[in-house]
Amino acid sequence: MKKLITLLTGLLFVALSVGLTGCDDSDEQVNRPDERFVSGVVIPTALDVCEGLEMTIEGQGFLQGDAVTLRGDSDMPAQTTGITPSSISFVLPDGLEDQTAYKFLLVRNGELQALGASRLTLKLAVNIDLGGTITGSWNEEASIRGNGFTASDELILTQGGGKFSASVTQADNQSLRFRIPQTAVDGDCEFTLRRGDKEQTLGTAKLSLSLDNTIPDQTGASIKGMVHYGGKGIENVLVSDGDRITATDANGYYWLASDKRNGLAFVIQPSGYEVPTDKAIPQFWHPCTGSASTVERIDFQLQPVSNDDFTLLVATDMHLANRNTPKDYTQFADGFVKELTDTYNSTSSKVYCLNLGDFAWDQYWYVNKWAIPECKKAVESFNFPFWSVMGNHDNDPYGTSDFAAETPYREELGPVYYSMNIGKVHFLMLDNTVYLNNGGGPGVIGDRSYKKYFTQQQLDWIREDLKYVDKSTPIVVGFHCPVYTYGWNGTSLTTNISMDSSAAVSDLLGCFDGYASVNVVTGHTHVNRNMQSPAFANVYEHNVAAVCGTWWWTQQFGKNNVCTDGSPAGYKVFTVSGTDLKWQFKATGLPAERQFMTYDMNSVKEYWATNTVVQKAIELGKDFAGRGNDYSGVGENEVFVNVWGHEPGKWNISVTENGKSLDVRQVWRRDPLHTISYDAPRCVANGGEMTFPSGYTPHMFAVTASSASSTLEIRVTDRFGNTYTETMKRPKTFSTDLNE
Repeated sequence: MKKLITLLTGLLFVALSVGLTGCDDSDEQVNRPDERFVSGVVIPTALDVCEGLEMTIEGQGFLQGDAVTLRGDSDMPAQTTGITPSSISFVLPDGLEDQTAYKFLLVRNGELQALGASRLTLKLAVNIDLGGTITGSWNEEASIRGNGFTASDELILTQGGGKFSASVTQADNQSLRFRIPQTAVDGDCEFTLRRGDKEQTLGTAKLSLSLDNTIPDQTGASIKGMVHYGGKGIENVLVSDGDRITATDANGYYWLASDKRNGLAFVIQPSGYEVPTDKAIPQFWHPCTGSASTVERIDFQLQPVSNDDFTLLVATDMHLANRNTPKDYTQFADGFVKELTDTYNSTSSKVYCLNLGDFAWDQYWYVNKWAIPECKKAVESFNFPFWSVMGNHDNDPYGTSDFAAETPYREELGPVYYSMNIGKVHFLMLDNTVYLNNGGGPGVIGDRSYKKYFTQQQLDWIREDLKYVDKSTPIVVGFHCPVYTYGWNGTSLTTNISMDSSAAVSDLLGCFDGYASVNVVTGHTHVNRNMQSPAFANVYEHNVAAVCGTWWWTQQFGKNNVCTDGSPAGYKVFTVSGTDLKWQFKATGLPAERQFMTYDMNSVKEYWATNTVVQKAIELGKDFAGRGNDYSGVGENEVFVNVWGHEPGKWNISVTENGKSLDVRQVWRRDPLHTISYDAPRCVANGGEMTFPSGYTPHMFAVTASSASSTLEIRVTDRFGNTYTETMKRPKTFSTDLNE
């Protein structure tokens, strides 16, 4: 028998008198209201119940010998367990149906009185009390109060997108006891009860887990702690404060002689393990709370995982700021977030995301009340780790120094540079924006200026980190501002330095001398560029297009989301198998097989010459001055092919017309889609002024057809042998719709 519910007089529910709520009370056996046996009864219109539940109805006038029957399609007598003048207790009968309205009838000497009616929802257990916080340690017992638990029940815990079982040690009518599993971590935890093929979510509580061991002090060490899995120490795991790196001993203990300059300590995730996540954010760091002269303990938990094979999503420049039409966070949720949750949240394989910065937009932190905390909430639905680095716009615009401006980021997302291992790949996540912010101060936004280089402290730490990395290990290096950019010498691309100086480039890339493979992933530019380092043969840079496209503007004007080089807003997908890495650009909202856009330039030039918005922008001049000639040099019957993820020397583009191959040449042109989706309408809307104009595209190719109406077969093959095709029937009407 399972005690649960007392139906009290005066509950905040509607009182139900004879014949109420969906039950037919026309039966002559039911007394009229003026002949009620009892009074003052209140029955809720809906109740959660479980099998074998004991209920108590309170009122006035109950007598010994009274009983209760539930009436649905038939009468179902309940077993009476107790009667007083002011209450009757009984056990719900077996055979109740879920989501069904039942009339509660009082039976006295063969006569009936309707006490009220309620729609019953059948649960596995009811009256659940998780207590808000469950305190304990791994392998210790904890309890959940409630009614309806059985010895056959299973308990499932969900944390950080993962589910795991907890051993049930005892279950009765009042509580369920379980053993806290090694896989549990500090933080919010959802509890689910499973019984056979049925499940019930019990709710969420915070797990507060602690170790009961004592770690001795060590001379000179101001930070000490333990790296463990469920309370068991893990040897040879690296821990750092951003200046020094140390390794755990056989007990999983570590000591750091730290001056606490960065105000935190972090674990370097080792191969074969993951750090816990809290709403997608990896929990690999903890703040320091004491001075450099104070010894404090900081523990780190790891969870074993098989992740030699994994998918890596590289995304950048989200620029969430509570602005634009539609709002940027709405476009973000409906596009990027929905695509990733739909595609990867339920997959059984391992998935990780790298956010390469400009998560927020410093200019709007205060005026729009949207900064790093709000950005975090926008990705908390991800069931995979979301690792981050800083962008220039992730700094506090009130900051008076680079370090001060980074403080909000450190508080929310951890150190501004760190490393981790995923499977057999070593990752270095760095910061190459040095925030100057001239004129900034408390309550005053500065000029938000910055430099692009790596500080000496960071470079020293990188070299120290690499001492622990074998030269054969593949390395992925992530930071915000790119190392290189493309230029044009009139006939072909040139690779130029994008950071502040060649010395800044050498300072970083020289650290990787002797390493077999170094893939650098960057953002900042809102374009797609793939560049082999001209000075370091082992370094290849992927400068990835922006999630926000052109700062979320083109949806308003062109009903699309396009970057300044004509690439759709998107991200890069790396497929990793052991030490083998493959990659592919993924346009948000388009199939992975879609890798290029074709333009029939006859149609584009006609649109350009006749469209009223374009002509108005040309007339206004100002920021659009000289742009009327954008496509004047394009010949008749030319076709442009913008191959978004093109890699010079690694991809092949072929175009045939009536079986004959056409000469494919690279051109240095602005992309028509972006120019018409954004440049012209934005200029018109702003009286001739514009920010973020179209740039010259380093992955635009052209062919010249023999006529305006021929059909072209376009075939693009990437470096990994994947082939993408289009049969282009001409004339092809120009459209700003990426799906056409």
